[in-house]
Amino acid sequence: MPKVSRNQSVPSRSRRRPATIVDETTGEEIRVSSILFGLVMLIAIIVATAAWMGGSLSQIETRFGGFMDDTARMAGVSVNDVSVLGLEQNPALADDVRAAAMIEPGENMFRADPKLIRHRVEATRKVLNVRVHRLWPGQIVIIADAAEPVALWHDGKEWTVVDGLGRILPDANADDHKTLVRLAGRGAPLAAPALVKALKDAPDVAARLAIATRVADRRWDVRLVNGATVRLPEDTGLESALARLTKLQTRTALLQRPVTMIDLRNKGRVYLSPALEGGAIKVAEAARS
Repeated sequence: MPKVSRNQSVPSRSRRRPATIVDETTGEEIRVSSILFGLVMLIAIIVATAAWMGGSLSQIETRFGGFMDDTARMAGVSVNDVSVLGLEQNPALADDVRAAAMIEPGENMFRADPKLIRHRVEATRKVLNVRVHRLWPGQIVIIADAAEPVALWHDGKEWTVVDGLGRILPDANADDHKTLVRLAGRGAPLAAPALVKALKDAPDVAARLAIATRVADRRWDVRLVNGATVRLPEDTGLESALARLTKLQTRTALLQRPVTMIDLRNKGRVYLSPALEGGAIKVAEAARS
């Protein structure tokens, strides 16, 4: 049995890092020591509030909030900075996001609820993919992407700009986006992102599209620049129908033919309505131009 020297030194343990907890929802990292400190603060606040119970409820609430903010500042856990990331190319929009967050330097970090801030920013309807993080002890970081216009929609009175989530961009000018896909019909904005995505895989169709009209909030009728109408199936079959039309265009130049209607609503079959003789001449002229 090996002998152990009494004077043998025991290796010193490496210094342990403070335990931390990661919030899976917000992604923020909180030290356990910070939580304990927060509990101590809460107990102190409750004791202080109990001493003020002689006043009205509104007075107690005001004093409670003021005391909590003052205590947070003294403890060094007040908001020092509100940063907006992802909008560096659009300073004006970044300022709008910062204002919508309604969080100012000096406020209590415990009151800066990431979920509430995210809802406030999303309510501007100007940005996408909003994420909010609290970086202790004093920084709020808001990450967002600018809402990119993808289509124009006519609401019966005027043209409006639709973004990649099917929302109307209130401050966008339709005249600045004349090359976007044009839409009409009730429910068109919400369905616009899926249509625009499908058209990217069907460039021959997209290049000839004049306007897409939403039908019964289930499918689209697409009018081409030559006057023909393409009747598409319900949304579940949208991409496959456009793929079929693209193949037909490649093989038979169908979109240049003298037809007034191309019906793709029945899977496996394509129904055509031929144009009158005068219409055929107009289509031929359009194809040559």
